[in-house]
Amino acid sequence: MLEEKLWLLISLKLSGEASPEELTELQKLLQDHPDIALKLDMLENVWKQKHPGFAARRDEAFDRHFQRLSDHLSDPILQYETEEVSAVKMIDESSERKGRRWWLTSAAAAAIAIFLFLFFLKKQADIKKEEHNLAQNSVSTKPGSKSKIQLPDGTQVWLNADSKIAYNENFLGNFREVQLTGEAYFDVVKDKSRPFIIHTHAIDLKVLGTAFNVRSYDNEQNAETSLIRGSIEVTLRNNPDKKIVLKPNEKLVVHNDDFAVASQVKAASAKSEDGPMMVLSKVHFQKNDTIATETLWLKNKLVFDSESLENVALKIERWYDVKVTITDEKLKKDLYHAIFEDESLQQVLDALSTNSFKFTINKKDVTIKPL
Repeated sequence: MLEEKLWLLISLKLSGEASPEELTELQKLLQDHPDIALKLDMLENVWKQKHPGFAARRDEAFDRHFQRLSDHLSDPILQYETEEVSAVKMIDESSERKGRRWWLTSAAAAAIAIFLFLFFLKKQADIKKEEHNLAQNSVSTKPGSKSKIQLPDGTQVWLNADSKIAYNENFLGNFREVQLTGEAYFDVVKDKSRPFIIHTHAIDLKVLGTAFNVRSYDNEQNAETSLIRGSIEVTLRNNPDKKIVLKPNEKLVVHNDDFAVASQVKAASAKSEDGPMMVLSKVHFQKNDTIATETLWLKNKLVFDSESLENVALKIERWYDVKVTITDEKLKKDLYHAIFEDESLQQVLDALSTNSFKFTINKKDVTIKPL
């Protein structure tokens, strides 16, 4: 009932036939339903574009239409009637004119109502079509597993453990966009007309055709990207005006706790009490490896590259699908450098714990304690 009343009042308003009382009633209903008020603003703009000058032409059009009706229906005999009869006829014609004006006004309101109804039907269809076009696919990996996928444009993606990528079903539009949580290696198919964009919670990356590694876990302090070939434009999410372009074999690390861009990117060797907010450096290569240390996980190698035990524990959790608890805060800050390939959880912890800490493994729970 309320919806029907609103449609009627809106139709009368757009046709210019609403009384002051009806306009007041409409205003009150729109205040109580702001979502409908927004739709009305949109409809008014569309109506004005499609029917410019409608209100100004309405009375003129009515008069022309009424004159044609009078000319068509008039009888010559009536021209010789007395003034008294003519006066009566004028009154009747006046009433008839009002009646016809009411009929035409109602018809105009009805036409507007039909227009509004069809307009909203089209809008709903467009929304459903857009939702269908933007239907997303997502691929995720569990802790202890990895996956390789191919996107609709042929781009290949390797997902590390406990990671997720989401993308539009057909890569429609001017950009090829994906959303990443975790770590992935991308080999992007080149397409100058449609840049490839990766969104993470810390940084956005824009590329045309290149290969690079992105690491952005929600529970890690840093987000990083390592460029292997091509070029990447990196944008910090909270400061989109600042962009950093990486060259091959360059690596950018951004602190997740504070995404603000420093006045200038600090060198990798720069030191401060709190540490730099963003560090630009070179990717690392091991002596006997032909690929960057940052991508050795693709060769099923577990790498700790001068990382704190706290971060080591996070990597172990994802690699072996376990829960690691460190009972001492000081232990969390100790740094470790090691590479493991095909070793068990026991073997990794044995190697790391030498003269450093002791540990226990209880099914999927690992506890690390001071010696």
